[in-house]
Amino acid sequence: MAVLKIKLVLGVTGVVALFVVMSLVQEMNRRWQVQREVRQLEEQANEMQQAVTQLENLNQYFRTDDYQERLAREKLNYQAPGEKVVLIPDETRTATAEAATPAEAPMSIPEKWWRIFFVPERE
Repeated sequence: MAVLKIKLVLGVTGVVALFVVMSLVQEMNRRWQVQREVRQLEEQANEMQQAVTQLENLNQYFRTDDYQERLAREKLNYQAPGEKVVLIPDETRTATAEAATPAEAPMSIPEKWWRIFFVPERE
């Protein structure tokens, strides 16, 4: 009977120890996940803080007289007294405008022969 009690106590102790170890493992896993989430949130907070700082710097630049003068010159065609403005055409726009002009419409074969024989060439 004493051996049975010892085995019973050891079995119950083993089961309790197993539950305690499982509980500790679950708690450690949950704690690791929470720490990982905290690190991610801290990184997001740092990124947002950097974005806020950049936006504040940009906002300060928008308030400067230099920016307001440049904006007035570009958008409102403002020029200072005694200043002359020279416009330089943008080559990319002119190239696209030339490419956008419609090409000659395709001609039928009899029309091509007619032009070869009866329409004088322009030089």
